[in-house]
Amino acid sequence: MSRIPKYPVTAAKENRPGISNNRIISRTIGNGLSDVEKKNLLLNHTKPMNGTASNKVAAPRIKRSATAPSSATVPTKAAKVEKKTTTVAARIPSYDYKARFNDLVEKHKVIKSELSELKEKHLEISDEYEKVKDTVESSASERDALKEKLLNTYTELRKHSTDLESLKLDFELLKRENDDLHGKTRLLEDVTKSLKIKTSEYDKLKTEFDDLTRRYKSLSEEAEALRVLTDHLKKVSAEYDTLQINHKDALDTISKTKSDSEALQNILANMYKEQRMLRNTVQDLKGNIRVYCRVRPPLESESSKPLYNLNVLDACSMEVEKIELLNSARKGKSQHSFSFDGIFTPHASQEDVFAEVSPMVQSALDGYNVCIFAYGQTGSGKTYTMEGGNGAEKYGIIPRAIDMIFDCMVDLKRMGWELSIKASFLEIYNEIIYDLLNSSKDQESHEIKMVNSKCSDLYVSNLKEEEVKSSHDFIRLLIFAQRNRQTAATLNNERSSRSHSVAQIKISAINEKRKEKFTSNLNLVDLAGSESGKTTQRMDETKHINRSLSELSKVILSLQTNQSHIPYRNSKLTHLLMPSLGGNSKTLMLVNINQFDESFNETLNSLRFATKVNSCRTIKAKKNITMVDS
Repeated sequence: MSRIPKYPVTAAKENRPGISNNRIISRTIGNGLSDVEKKNLLLNHTKPMNGTASNKVAAPRIKRSATAPSSATVPTKAAKVEKKTTTVAARIPSYDYKARFNDLVEKHKVIKSELSELKEKHLEISDEYEKVKDTVESSASERDALKEKLLNTYTELRKHSTDLESLKLDFELLKRENDDLHGKTRLLEDVTKSLKIKTSEYDKLKTEFDDLTRRYKSLSEEAEALRVLTDHLKKVSAEYDTLQINHKDALDTISKTKSDSEALQNILANMYKEQRMLRNTVQDLKGNIRVYCRVRPPLESESSKPLYNLNVLDACSMEVEKIELLNSARKGKSQHSFSFDGIFTPHASQEDVFAEVSPMVQSALDGYNVCIFAYGQTGSGKTYTMEGGNGAEKYGIIPRAIDMIFDCMVDLKRMGWELSIKASFLEIYNEIIYDLLNSSKDQESHEIKMVNSKCSDLYVSNLKEEEVKSSHDFIRLLIFAQRNRQTAATLNNERSSRSHSVAQIKISAINEKRKEKFTSNLNLVDLAGSESGKTTQRMDETKHINRSLSELSKVILSLQTNQSHIPYRNSKLTHLLMPSLGGNSKTLMLVNINQFDESFNETLNSLRFATKVNSCRTIKAKKNITMVDS
């Protein structure tokens, strides 16, 4: 029998990564090595690679990548945040603590969000790592058992191979002796049968050996995947530790900034308090009852109407003079001079008017009761002044006031104030009060009642109040109230207001930190048009309107002459305006006039009435701020 050449197998090749030792053994067996060589090869294969006596396969060692970034060389997120903070700090002035605080809060939110994401990612990877670790541990024990079984199988295979070789020799010997020993034929047949059985067992063991080799290779691949996952987990853990340090630094910075913010809040609150006192002082110097005059410009359809002479001397003084078309020569002095707190010419815009009115709205936000009402004859532009038209530029005092209130609420909330706004709308028509937010025909009776025995404030019974959360909510209520208001056509105006309309805004505020609270009322009144009885078609309505305006004139005269009895209760209008005219309130009146010569007498009456109101002096208004009960 010829021998197959033997090829040396070095230990370096056996230990080469990626080449299975079982594959080397399989090849060696197939090359027809001798029993001694096979035994030596088996002993070399079963020796531990690390020189120990253990037969277990060593777990793959996890090596750190030589190119992995260290904490000293790779810039951390904290360094990036610090760099970014330095850049932002360079842009933000050092004294702007509020902006710096807001910037730090934003950075804290970003770092906190990243920390939460990494925590979730760390938990996911940890769960996956534990699952893979359990799988690998079970696979390692299975691999060890398979290896032991493989060795036992290989030993048995080697034994059978030896037997096979021995049988082959016996078979050759018997075959040679067959001619001489015919009697041993049966023995030869037995040996042949035994040889076939051993060959079948050998094939079966070889198949099992190949299956174990494939399973061992699969376990090795899983171990490599576990090593990669472990490296990634260590990297994530390092990033997590870095973020923990950054988070702690951010908390320290926020704590310091919070203390600085509280100090700034105290400074801001004191400044706001002083500013509120200064604003009130200025209001008191100007007078608690102020009167402004607004001249309505002619419309395009009224361009052909003759105008009387209107001469605005300065910001507060004006002269009016009737022009006689038949007599060009002036017969004596017919000029009339008037002085008010301010005059708005026909060129003044809605924004110009509100610029003078806005300090009164601010007084309502400071805790004072405020009343703003428009007076004038029909067609003089009262409703346009108070409510305005379509478009932001044409908004009147009422929508602009509610916009200003909600804009200021943002700053007040930053200073610790919590505000709530409630609105109600009513009208006085023929000396009867109607709720404009109630569209039903059968309304409950509404009476003007005192809040307390001091007569410092009034309220209307059974009046519906709606809480508003935004300017849009208030405008929706205003449009609903406008539709329910009584209007009718007159000779002076196609759509003349036939009732006194009152929009009431109730402001409630509380500051828990400073233990302060207040409730103030802002009344915005659009009076019915004053007109002569000769120029009206609806005499009954005109009588009630002129009577209420006449009673208002009497109240103004009584206040001007300091009479002991003021006839507030003679009409619903004067009774409702009692806190505004003679009580704890700041009042602003807008007298509206037009420049048509045919309305000259009505204009004179309006200007004279406004002059009387301007000459009144009321008590100093008091703010409604009180302390919160602890």
